[in-house]
Amino acid sequence: MSPSGAQALAARNLDFLAAIERTIDALVSDTDLIRDIGRAYQEIQDKLTGLDTEIDADGRITGLLEKASEACVRIYRDAQRRHEAACQDPLLQPDDGVAEAYDAFMAAMHSMHDTVEVLREWIATHDAVLQPTTGNTFSSVDDLFDAMLARS
Repeated sequence: MSPSGAQALAARNLDFLAAIERTIDALVSDTDLIRDIGRAYQEIQDKLTGLDTEIDADGRITGLLEKASEACVRIYRDAQRRHEAACQDPLLQPDDGVAEAYDAFMAAMHSMHDTVEVLREWIATHDAVLQPTTGNTFSSVDDLFDAMLARS
């Protein structure tokens, strides 16, 4: 190999290593951010615990949390595809750390999704428990449906 060819190969390798480093740095930063957001959702639930008033009368909050959950799923699936591509890339070595960075990011995203879902379900249950009851009891499902249809 000529000296200029060796220099070109070394420059390419340095550029590739820099790209690996930038990718890992971005994933670590994103993972930290996702963990912080997940903790914030948990803190919201902690602060709401004990309230004896309805939280989401119009369902807006529950709807927004559902959208957040769906976004988590989309981001997670995208990360899965990128992780798979990194694992299949012949230029990447197992010790480069890219696959591990994606593993950590996906774990954080999975955890945040679960936290959002727990909060969404908690709010819905909390508000449902606070709804007034009719005071009626029904001896069968048919009696319940008859009563519901009579009100319509």
